[in-house]
Amino acid sequence: MIELLIFMLSVGNIDFFVDPIVYKMGIEVEDTTTHMLSTEEIYYAEFNCEIPYGELYYQSAENIIFASAIIPFKIVNLERPDSLVDTLYRQFTIPSFSYAARERVSFLVQFGTYLTEGRYQYNVEVQSGEKSGLTTDVLEIARDDYRMSDIVLSSEITVDTIGDYLRKGDLRVIPRPSHIFDDRFKNLCFYYEMYDVIPDVDTLSAVYTITDSSDRAIRKVSRTIEKIFPAQAVNCGLSIQGIEAGDYRLVVTIQDDDANTIDQKEVPFTITRIERQEVSYEGMPYYEEIEYFMDSRSYKEFLKLSKEGKKTFLDRFWRTQDYYAIAERFEYVDEHFHHGNTPGRKTDRGRIYIKYGIPEEIERPLPMEHQESRPYEHWQYANGEQFIFVDLRGANNYVLVWTNALDERTQPTLYKYLPPEKQELIY
Repeated sequence: MIELLIFMLSVGNIDFFVDPIVYKMGIEVEDTTTHMLSTEEIYYAEFNCEIPYGELYYQSAENIIFASAIIPFKIVNLERPDSLVDTLYRQFTIPSFSYAARERVSFLVQFGTYLTEGRYQYNVEVQSGEKSGLTTDVLEIARDDYRMSDIVLSSEITVDTIGDYLRKGDLRVIPRPSHIFDDRFKNLCFYYEMYDVIPDVDTLSAVYTITDSSDRAIRKVSRTIEKIFPAQAVNCGLSIQGIEAGDYRLVVTIQDDDANTIDQKEVPFTITRIERQEVSYEGMPYYEEIEYFMDSRSYKEFLKLSKEGKKTFLDRFWRTQDYYAIAERFEYVDEHFHHGNTPGRKTDRGRIYIKYGIPEEIERPLPMEHQESRPYEHWQYANGEQFIFVDLRGANNYVLVWTNALDERTQPTLYKYLPPEKQELIY
């Protein structure tokens, strides 16, 4: 079966995505005559490439399915005789074709070079087996356009613990060069850098707006940015849940304290929604797992119903709920919050996650910060509800100790395991 699939994936052209991102930086130059140092601006053009798994030619050896890719690229200065030519070699693996199809796997390749102001044509090619594809476009770099960098749309931004080439400072920024976000993505993550900041006590305001094809604002939030360094990195995420499929723009506007616009950049992106099968009683996981969405008395009455009675009840229930969103919550907690033989859904964190959804913010202390207390997690939601969980025995089993949600119980006898600042919040 593998050999057949390998052949099927070996024909046709390779379609892939290239997203160039330009950053500005200063370098010190010494005059060899006067030995005077001066700072000159230079630009780093980072090319992020995304290759869907199905575009490559695969082989198998020792139960490993892999694809080799050759990636020649060329950057030509259109204003003077100058060019860069190089070739990358990469090998990608997948555990199985069914896994790759289910997870919609894409491979990332990132490379870059230093450039000065000007107009450049770039050609990026991907070759795999008998297949090949080419992307070409023009990149313009002008000083006035770079008080802030281009915007990197990202599938995920996390604290870097790997130190690989996707690193930005202490962050791991996974780019999404296709700018396509489907049902797997709850948030639109993005990263950019600000330049020529004069550090002082004043602040800047960043306004993030998602607009549709009619320039109508769909989402809009503001964030305060302290002016600490001449060059500052910023990352953020906006929820795209509930937004219909279509083409959109993310607009980033930087303003001073008087609401004057200092700079503004935008980037297009697309939201796609996968057609899902109709929700029904047969064969759908978590379909009867409704305990957390009703009071205990009502749930006990539900359990007493006959099979037909449960079927009728559940049919009415799921007409008012997003089955797929809730099923994803169950899948997430069972994977991340399980403890020993206890499934994630039966833990306190799992129950709250299923019931209330993804927290707006999760605060965790650093390892050295909880020596006098216990490891804890402080979850905060946009509606003001808060939950504090404590790992009482250091076994990654977090217990709900305090919450301001009216339908949840607190445990005052366990407050002593919280650090002083959290005890102050409670009292």
